[in-house]
Amino acid sequence: MAIDTQQTPVDEVSAYPAETIRALAELMDELERQRIRYCSWKSNEHLSEALAGRTDVDLLVDAGQLERFRQILEDHGVKPLTPPPRQAFPGMEHYLGFDRASGRLFHLHVHDRLVLGDRYVKNHRIPMERAFLESRRRLDDVPIPSPELELGVLSVRALLKYRARDVVKDVLKIRSPGIPDSIRDEIVWLSLRTSTSDVANAFRPGGIVPPDLVHDFLDTYARDPRSGFVFLRLRTRLRSTLRGLQRESRVRGGIRYVGTTWDRRTRLRRQPADVRMRPAAGGRAIAFVGADGSGKSTVTRELAEWLGWKLQVRTYYMGSKDPSAASRWSYLAFRALRRGHRDLGRRFGSSSVVASPVRGARDVMLALHHLSIGLDRMRRFRDARRDVDSGRVVLFDRFPLETLSSHADHRLLDGPQIASSVPALGPVTSRLARVEERMYRRFRLPRHLVVLEVSPDVSLARKPDHRSEVLVAKSAAASELATLAETARPPVDVIRVDADRGLDTVLLDVKTGVWDVL
Repeated sequence: MAIDTQQTPVDEVSAYPAETIRALAELMDELERQRIRYCSWKSNEHLSEALAGRTDVDLLVDAGQLERFRQILEDHGVKPLTPPPRQAFPGMEHYLGFDRASGRLFHLHVHDRLVLGDRYVKNHRIPMERAFLESRRRLDDVPIPSPELELGVLSVRALLKYRARDVVKDVLKIRSPGIPDSIRDEIVWLSLRTSTSDVANAFRPGGIVPPDLVHDFLDTYARDPRSGFVFLRLRTRLRSTLRGLQRESRVRGGIRYVGTTWDRRTRLRRQPADVRMRPAAGGRAIAFVGADGSGKSTVTRELAEWLGWKLQVRTYYMGSKDPSAASRWSYLAFRALRRGHRDLGRRFGSSSVVASPVRGARDVMLALHHLSIGLDRMRRFRDARRDVDSGRVVLFDRFPLETLSSHADHRLLDGPQIASSVPALGPVTSRLARVEERMYRRFRLPRHLVVLEVSPDVSLARKPDHRSEVLVAKSAAASELATLAETARPPVDVIRVDADRGLDTVLLDVKTGVWDVL
């Protein structure tokens, strides 16, 4: 399949696209004012999408200015990230930025050297950073390298990623092409801005990459993008040429590739978020609490999706509507005994010798159900603490606040229930109530608490099937508990958000508050 290069070349634009994230544009403007030498060094056919935060921005920065570059990022509130161990490569750093006006995130891959190769290995260093930075021109008001250098290095990247199974697919013309469509699109885009001969001229004879090798790849790809044997020969020659620039041997690199691929597949099956990154500042636990109708679950879900774009995020529901098997069975037993007690009460009287034992068993099963719900919460809490200690971001949808107060109204917000829900406490249920209260006091408050404050009227409008007096009590309890949390020891960072407003406005406030504590 020939590459169509006869279209009218796209003019370079010297202004940021309309959808550019404002915080990212301000960061790049500051880099220009500080005379930092950098460029967006690859995938520039998608530069406008990267500036809008829909994909990553790959920046090559002058190694001598890297410290100043990092300081500018810090001044603009851009936060460093830690990739999974098998995805950490030399000369590459990761940063996440946030735009306070729109709530959008942007992700920077920052390179101070060009390290290329297989997706999970990056085994070859190509020391052409100076040539890239000295050839800069502008696209969408962002410095980019000359198309000749970018297309030449793209050819190197494509060959280094070309695997044995890609040769088989291309020779037999089965399944998807060995060189993926994303690289084809990039080749086409760059070919509109230069020519194969200009690319070969940019790689001088005797240099790091033989110019005839780049020429042969581009010429072959233009004639037949599935020339498996030719690509195999060119790949073998390229690897031989770059042998002195390998970080490790081919055997070790192959073992690393297989190990990383297996590790990623295992993590994706177990927990997809584990292949993403973690805040360099460490794990964070953030709880979302509020009265009914405040939007706790909705906000938590939206925040998990927002941060989960790049970060390892785990959400733990700490309410009572996701019970374990033990909690469900104990509640079913309670309902059966309650029905039996009613039937016996109608027949013999509720205080009869026949009905009383059933009533006692009913109360015990209700107490066991609430205790089991507490144990469910404790298990999730312990799992969450392990996630925080390992560096993940943990979001609690609701949280027991018994450590702040044992006031009866405060217990409406996911606190102990036996003492207030069992009609008449007997010896067994009283003991179970004490066990439950001791267990809830073991919950450690997270460092950060988002309190969604909703007025009773709005709460009732959103939850018309709830009792108004309960909603009033829960609304007051949420506000009082927020005040108690602000004065707690150790201190809790409380983020108060007016949840009476629309979801978009509430989410922007929550995102801003959460970003500040990451």
